This record gives sequence, structure tokens and C-alpha cells, in this order.
Amino acid sequence: MNALLDGYRRKGFAFALRMLGNADDAADAVQDGLGALWAKRAELRQDHDPTAWFFRVLRNRCIDQLRRRRVRKHDGVDPASLVDTSASDPVAAAQMGEFRERLRDELEKLEPAHREILLLRDYNDLSYAQIAEILSIAQGTVMSRLHRARMLLRKRCGAG
Repeated sequence: MNALLDGYRRKGFAFALRMLGNADDAADAVQDGLGALWAKRAELRQDHDPTAWFFRVLRNRCIDQLRRRRVRKHDGVDPASLVDTSASDPVAAAQMGEFRERLRDELEKLEPAHREILLLRDYNDLSYAQIAEILSIAQGTVMSRLHRARMLLRKRCGAG
């Protein structure tokens, strides 16, 4: 159970950090989400997908925080550092690092609706069904919003 909670903590923190742009606020949101998950653990096993439920709670916590304040910078915590960057070719590693930095910057500039759907699918590898449950929308809507968000990010990064 601890390994499962650690997995939620890591993925949840990466999601919340990218949504909120502040490590302390992200940690608070994740802690609230994990507390809610723990309190509902028996109920969730029977009726709900715990991953989707956790990310829905976490998303709501992030939205609440965004409503209460303007987004601050990420306080020196680099979200790209949460991704494995091991590469054997130093030139390729440098190019990948530059691209990741550009991608991170452009992702942070997206409106929250586009950013969250990209984070849920492409960074947290959640299924369309899980995202639909988290966002309370149809799976077809998830696919079309995800497509639009990806196209916008691709255009902003100069790749399309």
C-alpha cells in the first residue's frame, strides 16, 4: 500500500506542480488528495477507479488554489527534473534538454484546461476513461480537447 501511495504522490506532485507552478502549493494539494484517498480507500475499491478519483480530487484542489491566487513561478523546482533524462550521446542529451525546457515553458503558458488534459494523458498516462471521469466529460470530448491541446502546444513549440 505504501508503494501505491508513493506512486500517487510522485505523479500527483508532478501534475500539481505543473498546474500550480509552486512546489509548496503542489505539495499541499497532493497531501490533501492523499488524505482524501486514504479516507475513502475501502469505498474506492468497490465503486471507483482510485487513480481517476485521486486525480479528480487533486485537480479540484489545484483549481481551488488557482482561484485564490495568481500563479507564481515554480520556486526553483524544475518539473523536467522529474523525468528520466539518461542518454548516452551528449549532443542528443543537450538537444533533448533544450527541447524539454522549451516544452515546459510553453506548457506553463497554456491555459489551465489545455495544460491539465496534456498532463493527465501525456505525463501521467491516464486512460481516456479515467480523464473523462476526472474532468466530468465524455471520452470523445477528452479526445478532441487533447488533440486541440497537442496541436496548440506543437504550434507554440514551432514543430507544426
